[in-house]
Amino acid sequence: MEASSNGVSSPAHSHRRSSSQCLRRFPSTSSLEREPEARVLVINTGGTIGMMYCGDVLAPRANTFVQVLRRLPMLHDEAYAQQTHLYDHYGSSENILVLPLSKHHKRIVYTVLEYSPLLDSCNITTDDWAVIAKDIEKHYKAYDGFVVLHGTDTMAYTASALSFMCEHLGKTIILTGSQSSPCTQVPIFEMRSDGRDNLLGALLFAGHFVIPEVGLYFHHKLYRGCRVTKVDAGSFKAFQSPNMPPLGNAQVDMKVTWEEVWRSNTTRPFCVHTNMNRNVGLLRLFPGITAATVRAFLQPPMEGVVLESYGTGNAPDNRPDLLGELRGATARGVLVVNCTQCLRGSVCETYATGKVLNDNGVIPGGDMTPEAALAKLSYILGKEKLSLKKRREMLSENLRGEMTALRQGPTISLRDSKFIQFVARALSVSSKEELEAVRDAIAPILACAAAKAGDIHTMEALHELGMNLSDQDYDGRTALHVAACEGNLMLVDHLLGYGATVYAKDRYGCTPLRNAVMFRHLDVIKLLRQTGAHLSQDEYEGLGPELCTMAVNGDVQGLMAWNLAGLNLATQLGYDQRTPLQVAKEANQKEVVHFLEGASQMKEQNLETGQVKDLPRVEALSLDAACTNGNDVDDE
Repeated sequence: MEASSNGVSSPAHSHRRSSSQCLRRFPSTSSLEREPEARVLVINTGGTIGMMYCGDVLAPRANTFVQVLRRLPMLHDEAYAQQTHLYDHYGSSENILVLPLSKHHKRIVYTVLEYSPLLDSCNITTDDWAVIAKDIEKHYKAYDGFVVLHGTDTMAYTASALSFMCEHLGKTIILTGSQSSPCTQVPIFEMRSDGRDNLLGALLFAGHFVIPEVGLYFHHKLYRGCRVTKVDAGSFKAFQSPNMPPLGNAQVDMKVTWEEVWRSNTTRPFCVHTNMNRNVGLLRLFPGITAATVRAFLQPPMEGVVLESYGTGNAPDNRPDLLGELRGATARGVLVVNCTQCLRGSVCETYATGKVLNDNGVIPGGDMTPEAALAKLSYILGKEKLSLKKRREMLSENLRGEMTALRQGPTISLRDSKFIQFVARALSVSSKEELEAVRDAIAPILACAAAKAGDIHTMEALHELGMNLSDQDYDGRTALHVAACEGNLMLVDHLLGYGATVYAKDRYGCTPLRNAVMFRHLDVIKLLRQTGAHLSQDEYEGLGPELCTMAVNGDVQGLMAWNLAGLNLATQLGYDQRTPLQVAKEANQKEVVHFLEGASQMKEQNLETGQVKDLPRVEALSLDAACTNGNDVDDE
C-alpha cells in the first residue's frame, strides 16, 4: 500500500506494484539473502526408511533419522542454513533441515516430527490414523505441505483412510517410505536405498505444488492416495494405481497432470474426521464358499463389508443360501459394497451373475480398490447422524476421487475451442500433446484477464475446456489473486467453487488473502477465511510499524482488514515496542481505540458459515463484525 497525501495508507493503483509489499522480511543479521522458501512438515511414523541395524536385523531406532539426513547433501544444505541464520528464524535446529535450491528457484525447509514409539506399519490401527490426522490439523496453518513417512505394508490403507478423514483439504499431503524384501532391506542410509529418492521427491512435490489431495509418492510417481494398492513385495515399483494415471511424475522435470487433480470445490475450512468405525471387513468370494462362512462374517457387530467378487462384480446366481445371507444382512442395515477381485476394471451389470448382487441390496463399488472401499465404509459409518439411505447414497458417490465418475452431458475437447484452434494453426501444432501444451501456456493468461474483467462467462468456458484455473502466470499469480485484488466477490465465489486454491503464492510470497487485505475488500477476506485461507508467517512478520501507522492516522478500515484476515493486532509492536492500541490512544483516535479494544476482547471464534449472498458488503460491514470475525494467527 502507498501513503496518500494526508498520511493515511491507501491501496496502490497497480496490482503488481503493490505485490512487492509481500517481499519477505528477514533478520538484519543474515549475511546472505534468503531465497524463496516453502515449509513442509515431515511426520515420521516409522517404517523401513528410518530403520537401523540392531545386530543382524533392522529395527526402528529413535532420534537417529534427522542425524542421518544431515549427512546427506541432497537432503540438507547446512552451509545455506548457517549463512542465512535459518535456525534463528525458524527456531530450534534439532529437527529443521533445508533442501538445496531446486529448479523452481525455491528452498524447501522441512521439520521432522518423529513419533515415539516408532511404528512398524503392520501394527497401524485406526487410532494411529487419527493421531496422524490430528497432527496435520494441528500444524495445518504453519506449513505449506505435509509428508508422512510410513511402512509400505499398510501404506495404501493409511493413504486411503487419510483421504477420507481430511475434509475440505486445500494443501498437499504425501505418504512415502522405502521398499524392503525378504532378502534385501534398504533403509535410507544404505547405498541402494530408494528411500532417499522417495523422500526427496515427496518433499519437492509437497513444497512446490498445491495439490489438494492425499497422495502416495513412490519410485518417481505421485499417485492419488485412495487409488493406490501395493502390487510387489520386493521391487522398488511397489505400488500401482490400476484404474487411474499418476497425478505426477518426477523425471528430468517434475510434472503434475493437473486435469487429474481432485478438488474439493467447497467454501468450508479444512478439518479432520477421526471417528472411523472399526466394525468393517473384507470378504473375498471363492468357489465353494459356504453360506455358514458368510453368515458368520456378517453377524453383529459387523456394520460394513467390502465383498470382493469375481470379474466385473459377479457372484453365484444359483446359490439361494448364499444370496439369502447377503439379503438378510443388507435388510438389517449392514452396508455391503461390491468390488472386483481383479487388479483393473470395474463392477458393472454386464452379466446376470452381477445383477443378482444388486438385487439383494449390495452396493456397486465401481472401480474402487478394496483399501479405498474399506476406508470409505469406515468413514461413512463413523458419521453417526446419517440415515441408512444417506449412507448408501454416499457409498455410490465419488467423495475423494476414489472411483471413476461418469461425465454428465457432452464432453468438450480442446478441438472444440475455435480460439485454441486458431492459436494451434498459427503455431503449426496438431497433436493432442501439442494442443495441451498450448492450452497450459495460455490458460493462466486468459484466466487472469477474465478475472480482471470480472467475466464469469469466460471463466466458465475455460473451466469447461479443462483448463486449470489455479495455473499461475509469469508472476506466479492465479485468477483468484486477481479476483481478490479486484474485490469481485461473485467471481471469487465461482473460482472457489471450481476448486481454485487459496494457498497459491505469487513470486512475492502473496496469497489471494494477502491481496484482498491489501485492497481492503472485507467481504472477500471473509469468504476466503471461511474457505480456510490464512496468513503465512512471512505475510504478517514485521507488520507492527505499518499497523501503528494505520492506528495513528485513523485508518480503521485497514486495521479491520488485517483483523478479518486473522492477525492478532494486540501482539504487533511498532519500532518503539508499542502496540497499535497504545499508539491510537496517544493520538486520540477514538474510533480506532474502540475497534482495537473490541478486537482484543473477542476470543477466537469460528467464522460464520452461510451463503455468500448473505455476506455484508464492504460499506455495510460494522466494526463489531470486523472485531468478531478474526482468528489470531500467532496464538496457535
